[in-house]
Amino acid sequence: MKLLATMLRSGMTAALLALALPSHAAPPPLDPRLAALEDTSRAQPRDAMARLGALAPMLPEASAQRVLALALRGQLQAQRDDAEGAELALREIEQLRGREPSAAAAAGFVRAALTQRRGPMARADRQASDALALMPADALPSLRYRLTYLLASLKEETGQLDEAVRLRQQLIQQADAGGLPWRQSEARSSLAYALLLAKQAEPARELNREALARARSAGDKLAESRALNIEGMLLAEAGDAAAELQAMQRMMELARETHAREDEVLGLANLADHYLKGGDYETALRLSREALPLARELADPASESVALANIGLALISLHKREEGLASVRRSMAIDERSGAVTSLAQTQEELGIYLERAGYLGDAVDAYRRFRKLSDEVFRRDQQQAILELQEGFDNERRLRELELLQRENHLKQAQLVGAQLQQRVWLAAGAAGALLLVLAGVLLLRLRRTGHLLIEGNALLQTQSERDPLTNLANRRFLQRVMQPDADSAPPPFEGSLLLIDLDHFKRINDRHGHAAGDSVLIEVARRLRATLRDEDLVVRWGGEEFLVVARALTQDQVQALAQRLLTAIGGAPVLLAPAAAGADAAPSVAISASIGYACFPTEPTKLAVNWEHALDLVDTALYLAKAHGRNLAYGVRLLHARDETELVQISRGLEEAWTDGRVKLTPLRGPSQAAAAAAAAQESA
Repeated sequence: MKLLATMLRSGMTAALLALALPSHAAPPPLDPRLAALEDTSRAQPRDAMARLGALAPMLPEASAQRVLALALRGQLQAQRDDAEGAELALREIEQLRGREPSAAAAAGFVRAALTQRRGPMARADRQASDALALMPADALPSLRYRLTYLLASLKEETGQLDEAVRLRQQLIQQADAGGLPWRQSEARSSLAYALLLAKQAEPARELNREALARARSAGDKLAESRALNIEGMLLAEAGDAAAELQAMQRMMELARETHAREDEVLGLANLADHYLKGGDYETALRLSREALPLARELADPASESVALANIGLALISLHKREEGLASVRRSMAIDERSGAVTSLAQTQEELGIYLERAGYLGDAVDAYRRFRKLSDEVFRRDQQQAILELQEGFDNERRLRELELLQRENHLKQAQLVGAQLQQRVWLAAGAAGALLLVLAGVLLLRLRRTGHLLIEGNALLQTQSERDPLTNLANRRFLQRVMQPDADSAPPPFEGSLLLIDLDHFKRINDRHGHAAGDSVLIEVARRLRATLRDEDLVVRWGGEEFLVVARALTQDQVQALAQRLLTAIGGAPVLLAPAAAGADAAPSVAISASIGYACFPTEPTKLAVNWEHALDLVDTALYLAKAHGRNLAYGVRLLHARDETELVQISRGLEEAWTDGRVKLTPLRGPSQAAAAAAAAQESA
C-alpha cells in the first residue's frame, strides 16, 4: 500500500498503474454456446462431445474458452473409452500452453480423466491434484469446478473420504458463487454421497433434502433424478425399504424422461441392489442382466462392475455358486485394474454377506478375511499417504503465494523505474539544471536497477524453495515435472535413463506406534541414506508421503539391478535411531524399516521402445505394487518388455503380472535384508 500511495503522489498515469498491477479481474462470461453444451453433456454426453469438437475451432484461438471446450471434449471422450480422441484433445490443449494460463491445468484434467478410465486410480488422483495446483486464480469457474469434481470422485474411489468431503464442500462454495441451480443441487447431493460413504448419514440426509429442493425449484429433472438416487441410498441405510423403492422408481422415470442413459443404468443397478437386500433374487438378476449390456454399450466400467457384482450375488443367493463367484470375480477384476479400492472393498464385504446367507460359510469367511485385509492394508495406507501429500501441497502453495506477492512487488518497482526514466527525460528537456538533475537521475536509476536485480534473485530463490521438500531437503514433484518437461509448450520428450520408485513398508505403523515426529525422523534418515548411496549426478525426489523416486542416467540393466539391491540394503540394513524428542517417553529409541521398489531402464529392451516419462513412471509404479503384493522388502525390475508402441506398453503396465506369466515381460525380483537381522540390529542398538 505504501508503494501504491507513493506512485499516486508521483502523478503516475493510469496506464502505468495498469502496468504495475496485473489484473485479476473476474473472467468474462462463458460463451452461451459453450454454456449450453456443458449443460447438454450432463444427459447426452455423446451429442455434446461431437458439438464441442465443432465449437472449439470457432472460439478465440489462445483463449480460456477454447481451452475449456477442448478439456470438456477430452474428458467426455476419456469417459467413453475413446482414448485416441481424448489424446487428440490433450495435444491441442498442450499447444496452447504458454499462451493461455489455464492450459496446463486443463491438460492435467484430461490426463487424469484418461488415467481414471484406464487405471490406476492412485495415479489419476496425483495427476488431478497436480492439475488443480496449476489452476490460475482467474481460471474459468467451469474448469475449476469440473477438475475439483473429478478429484473428489478419485478421492472417494481411493478411500480418502476425508479429502473427498473437503473437496465436495469446496464444490458447494463454487456452485453457489456461480449461480447455476443444477450445479448447486449436484454439489450438495455429491457431498451427501461422500458423507454417506463416511458413515455420516444424518448430515447427508439434510444436505440431500436441500439438493432435492433446489432441483425441484429450478424444474431441473436430471438434477432431481440424481438427488433421488442419493435419497434412495439414504433410505436404504435407514431401513425404509418402501420409501427407498419409491425414490428409485421415480429416479428411473426422470432419467428416462431426460434421456440420460448413464443415469438409467445407475438406476437399474440400484434397483437390483434393493431387490437383492429384500430377497427377491430373480428380479435382482433380471434387472442386473438388463443393466450389463447398457453399461458395456456406454463403455462405463464402473457401471459394468456393479452389474456383474449384482448378477453374481443374485446367482449365489439362488445357489448357483460357481457361476455367481465367476461373475463377482469379473467385477472385482475391473476394480482391481483401475485401483478403485472403495468399490472393491464394498464388493468383498457384500460377497461375504451373501455367501453367508446362502450357507457357503467357508467361502464367506474367506471373503470377510479378504475384506479386512483390503481395508487394513490398502484403504488406510492410501488415506495416510494422501494426507501427507496434501500437507506437502499446502506448503508448496504457500511458497508460490509468497512468490506471487514478491513478483507483484517487482512489477511495482519496475513501474517506478519506468516512471523515473520518463521523469528523467523531462528533466533533461528543462535545460538549466539539467546536469545536476541528470546525476541525480543516474543515481536513482542505479538504485532502482540494483533493487530490480535483488527482486529477480529473490524470485529465483522462492522458485527454488517451491521445488524442494522442506522436511528432507530433496527435490519435490514440482521440480521433477519442470525438469522432465522443460518446454511447457510441447509434449514431454521420450525419457532415457533409469527410474526407481521406492515406497517405505508399513510407514503408517511407525506413525501410529511412535508418533509423527518419529515418522519425520525416518523420512529424513531415508533421504540421507538415498543420497549417500546414489551418485552426485543422480536425482532423488520425495515423490509424496513415504514414496521416493530416483532418476538415474546411463545405467546398464545389470547396473540398475545392482543399484536397486544397494538401495534395499541401505534402507533396510540398519535401524533408524530416533532422537529422544522424536522417540517420546515411551517409544523405542530405534525402529527397523524396509522398502519396496519398482525399477526399469528406458528405452526398454529388446524393442528399444521410446516412451515419455509419465508412461515410464506408470510401469515402475506397477512393478512397485507387485513388490508390495508379494510380501514387501522386495524390488521388482522390468528387464525385458515386448511392447511395440506406447498403447501396448500401457496395456502391459495395467496387467504386469499376467504379462510376466505369459512371457511378454521379464521381471527380476530382488530381496532386501533379513527383517530378523534388522530387528536384532535394532535390539542391539537399544541395549
